[in-house]
Amino acid sequence: MKRIAERELRTIRRRIRRRRTFLIAFFLSVTGFAILGIGYSIQSSLDLSRNMIRSPEIRILGYDGALLETIKGHYSQDVSLTTLPERVQNVFVAAADPNFYDHFGVSGSDFARIFSGAEGSGSTITMKVARSFFKTKANSAGRHFQELLVALWLEWSFSKKTILRSYLERSYVGRGIFGITAASRIWYGSPSERMSLHQAAVLAAAISDPKKFNPLFNPHETAAEANEILAKLAQYKFIEGNRVSALTLVLPKLDVQIEENVLSGYVVDMVLEEVADLVGYTSRDIDVVTSIDLKVQNLARDVVREVSELRLKPRGANQVGLLSISPEGRIRALIGGSDYSPFQRNRVTEVRHPAGRMIKIATYYYALNENSDPAQWVRDNRMAVGGWRPINPDHEYQGQISLREAFVRDVNTVPTNLADHYGLLNVRQYAHNIGIKSPLSTDIRTVVGLDPVTLSDITAIHALPQNAGKPPMITLINTVSYTDDPKAQPIYQRVDPEQEKRLTDEAIQGSYVLYASVTDPQVRLDRPFAGYGTVAGGGTDAWYVGFSSDLITTVWAGNDERERMDVRGEVELASLWRLFMLDAHEGLPIRSMIRASSQRRRDSDGVTDLWKQGLNGKK
Repeated sequence: MKRIAERELRTIRRRIRRRRTFLIAFFLSVTGFAILGIGYSIQSSLDLSRNMIRSPEIRILGYDGALLETIKGHYSQDVSLTTLPERVQNVFVAAADPNFYDHFGVSGSDFARIFSGAEGSGSTITMKVARSFFKTKANSAGRHFQELLVALWLEWSFSKKTILRSYLERSYVGRGIFGITAASRIWYGSPSERMSLHQAAVLAAAISDPKKFNPLFNPHETAAEANEILAKLAQYKFIEGNRVSALTLVLPKLDVQIEENVLSGYVVDMVLEEVADLVGYTSRDIDVVTSIDLKVQNLARDVVREVSELRLKPRGANQVGLLSISPEGRIRALIGGSDYSPFQRNRVTEVRHPAGRMIKIATYYYALNENSDPAQWVRDNRMAVGGWRPINPDHEYQGQISLREAFVRDVNTVPTNLADHYGLLNVRQYAHNIGIKSPLSTDIRTVVGLDPVTLSDITAIHALPQNAGKPPMITLINTVSYTDDPKAQPIYQRVDPEQEKRLTDEAIQGSYVLYASVTDPQVRLDRPFAGYGTVAGGGTDAWYVGFSSDLITTVWAGNDERERMDVRGEVELASLWRLFMLDAHEGLPIRSMIRASSQRRRDSDGVTDLWKQGLNGKK
């Protein structure tokens, strides 16, 4: 009996061992396949190509596929640490990751990112390089885990110097520039090997925050940050401490190389920055199909230049901005200033100006949504709202006034009283919902036109009736694709989003009554249109905005130093607007503005909208 029991016990143990072995093998197999799957998934998501022959080209195309511009030399492909001085290399190490040579590529905070979902490229140079190899951007926990695995693989497979070279080659510097060799050629006019330590520190600062530490727009802040980086060099024993004071500068030492472009430099800059955000670092040539109509763009440039020289500069306005879009928001022409300079911001998208009555239309839209009758009576008195007591420009108060007459007289009391009635924060949120991206105050400055906004903001809210009451998505780029693979899916394709209707059909009709009331009949076009002008900021900013069924165009004039001038929006800028719009519509059928207010009307009239076809000629 004892032998039988021992035999059965041995049999049971063998079964347990076999079962355990099977389970271990199963779990090892699953783990192995999972690792292989993750590895394959990561590998298919990476772009490890490196073109050592030349920097990729960016071909900028018009809406119809015609080549407008070819941009070269913005992607570094040639960083060599054998020729780049060690002291220059140390500047970038000290700025981004002083312990780079001592760790294994990741830190505790990089593990924490997997669970926190925090945005960013990681805490180490290796993590930043790992992130740059991915074809698309993401900030999910899964992507952060993949980046960590790639960083560990980089540390295992390559030397620290190779990883550092990739960092100096692939890091985004700003203004559509990747890597220190391209940045040095463009910003300093010399090879990176000849950079001074302060120039290297300026690039290191720009890599850390391309917007905040842009040496062209923020020279003092960038130089100060570069000085801090030089102090870090001494702190981590890369240089002697007594050398730091001799290396610091108040301003960056720049020698920007400006290329003559067929397109406006402001358009080129916008394209390069958007492509950098959409594609990231690459070694492949890129085709960018924009919404620009070169004929209309050149017309805008010529009209702005002529009117500016003859009528605006003599009256004290040194700068002009113009933006013209189709109703759904595609940019047809953009002039960011009277003349282009890399040291000047784009006055259409980057500079905010007081808009006066131009922004008040948002409050009138809100009121028309509640009651679409433009003849409705509203209060016109100096009732205090939130501690503010608005004053009308003509210092007249009628007690009661129609909505239409209030818009014509450009009173401040009516939008203030309307906002108080409907809720100031509601009106403020509505203004954001219909296209104003600039920050707005939480008091009545929002509704009386004291908040500075961009030309893009003003154009967006005036496109609302022409886009069937939906906010336009203002963009410059239609598609982005690799030149060598034209049949592949585009990297980016503009898709008009499903927008919520923010202006009812009845309110659209009411808004046309308001616009018709302020449109000067002497500003004549050969088709139905509406438009009006104003002067804001106490005489520092002049505006004119108007639209037809095909184009919404805003013009601004002023000075970067906020100096007063003698330009009138309803006179000088109206003349500029008219000259542009007359020729911009050449060859287009004459269409009612009411057509643009409804997709149903567009679809039923059988007329093909211009500019909506892609490269294949389809709408």
